[in-house]
Amino acid sequence: MEFYVQKTLYQIQFIVNSINELFSHVETKDLKFCPVEGKRNLGQLCSHLSLICSADLQILQESSLEEMDVFYSKNVAYTKEEWSIALKQGYKDLKNYYSSIDDLTEETSSYWGTTYSYFEWLLEILVHLQHHRAQLHQYLLLLKGNVKVTLFE
Repeated sequence: MEFYVQKTLYQIQFIVNSINELFSHVETKDLKFCPVEGKRNLGQLCSHLSLICSADLQILQESSLEEMDVFYSKNVAYTKEEWSIALKQGYKDLKNYYSSIDDLTEETSSYWGTTYSYFEWLLEILVHLQHHRAQLHQYLLLLKGNVKVTLFE
């Protein structure tokens, strides 16, 4: 596996681990918490976060909108345990997929028309995870005050 892919996957692994730590601070009574009207509540955010690696992998493999709808209908996570399992499995699948790619400059297109190289998709997944991890961290700060989870090495 190419050096930059290994290093990017290492950073994604770190983000996945810190998301799992943040999940541990979520309580059932908090799942409906939604600090911004019209945005995901805490439970929905955690469920979304848990599926990012898997869903984004489907997208970079050129799944159609209809296939993504089926993916989301079959992959729903409601509890801390389900979130953690889905997130870890998604990362494992992503890492395995990237270990088999020969040409990182090859491009694929999403169902909405964005075209990126395989390496660019990997960076998008990292940024997507980081974005929603920051949202989760902010939700927990608003709910509980200081939440001690290492977000950066």
